[in-house]
Amino acid sequence: MSEEPRDEVAQDDDLAAADVAPATAGDEDAAEGDVLDDQADSAEDFLNGLLDVLDLEGEAEADIDEDTIYVEIHGSDLALLIGRHGATLEALQELTRAAVQHQTQERARMILDIGGYRTRQREMLERRARTAATKVRSTRQAVPLEPMNAYERRIVHTALVDFTGVVTVSEGEDASRHVVIKPA
Repeated sequence: MSEEPRDEVAQDDDLAAADVAPATAGDEDAAEGDVLDDQADSAEDFLNGLLDVLDLEGEAEADIDEDTIYVEIHGSDLALLIGRHGATLEALQELTRAAVQHQTQERARMILDIGGYRTRQREMLERRARTAATKVRSTRQAVPLEPMNAYERRIVHTALVDFTGVVTVSEGEDASRHVVIKPA
């Protein structure tokens, strides 16, 4: 008689163990997708609320690409939110990221664009990088670019990754960090 209860307990333990399936990569991807969706919604809500408070006509829309949330604010008369050389845009991006991280308790990777400003800046940086790379290739002399934030440096590195005859490196620290284009 004492053996039967042991067998039942063992069988119950086996069933309980079978009910708890290990987490799979698919489960983790789904959970990460849910977090990204929540973060995208949170960013939209935060920015749309800000637009309302500032009485600005516009709407924030978020898209997710891999592990990054891209938020675009469309509207008219949004120069106030961009600021001189995009300084207000940068600050607003960091403020939105902080609000999203606080809301979701997860690290947020986010890029904010307002009225296509970052798109225009990216195109201009890519042109400037290609022009400097052409000069480096013909003169065989390194060309340092002006200090840039990490996002802008990544644009330059990416724009020149397949440009033959040159390599790019980031040099300097903090606000002085910049890209140098060198002969390969």
